[in-house]
Order: sequence, then structure tokens, then C-alpha cells
Amino acid sequence: MRNVIFYGAVSLDGYLADDNYSLDWLFKYNDEKIMKESYQPFFEQVDTVIMGRKTYDDLMRMSDEFPYPNTEVFVLSHRKIDSKYVKQTDKPVDELVKELKEKSGKNIWIVGGGQIVSSLIEHNLIDTIQIQITPDLLGSGVKLFQHMNHASRFQTIFAKQYGELIDIKYQLKSPTA
Repeated sequence: MRNVIFYGAVSLDGYLADDNYSLDWLFKYNDEKIMKESYQPFFEQVDTVIMGRKTYDDLMRMSDEFPYPNTEVFVLSHRKIDSKYVKQTDKPVDELVKELKEKSGKNIWIVGGGQIVSSLIEHNLIDTIQIQITPDLLGSGVKLFQHMNHASRFQTIFAKQYGELIDIKYQLKSPTA
């Protein structure tokens, strides 16, 4: 069965983006070593991407070309998306992920959206969390983890420092562990 992985960066105080949904604070960490040793090996294991509409809109504002043209990309949105690269869906994310996990393929990457990540954790559908933590304190913005009514336990698989970033990978612990 395919794994569902959140892979992304957060500030030291746990924010994915600032109050304006901007990632500008993160761009100063564009490090070639972390791209080569962390992101590229991760992305080689992925063939499906899921993101929310705000993440998609921000991604398209930041890039002249679509960054995942050879990947199946789902954007959760009630509004139509005019793109040959994405499949717009208004299906609840837990239903979508359950369907995708049953299909053959590589891993499923949850690109962004604290609500999406939190919902999937509450439904026990996130297998791995890999985050790069920056030394920035944003104070407010979009939190990675929203309010959840479900406790989960993850175990640390590895941690590595890349300059000022700490790359940490957590695996969901089984309920019996």
C-alpha cells in the first residue's frame, strides 16, 4: 500500500506561511545540499501530489511553469481550475486519500495546507511527516497543525542539519506500540 507523506518546511514556531500566505521568509534557505540529499530522493518516491487551493494559487504565482508536470496532482477546491496539469476535486481529502492508497503507485505527497494535514492525521492517513525547521519565529500565519481532536504518536526516523535548517523525519507509530 502507498504511503502518505507530508514533506515541507515550517518556522521554529510551527508556521507554514506568514499572515499573507507568503513563503518569502523561506526562500533564503534555498540550499543545494538539502535539495540534493533530502528533496530529490524524497520526490523520486512520489507519483501523486495533493494540495489545497491556496497552496496551488501560491505555487502558480511563484513559478512561470508548473513544477510537477509528470506527476498526478490533485487540488482540493470547489472552484474550477483551468490547467492540464491538475485534477480539481471537491471530494473530502480523507476519501480521496483512501481511494488513492488502494491504487498501485508510489508515495502520495501532501504538499501544503495545515487543515489538510490535520484532517489526515485525525483520520490516521498520514504515514510520515518530514519537515525542515527553520530558525525563524513568524509569530502568526498558517500553522502546520490546526486544532485536532485526535492524538497521534510519531517516532523519529532521522534528523540531519543542513546549514540553519534541521530536516526531521517522523513515522506514525502503530497504536499497539
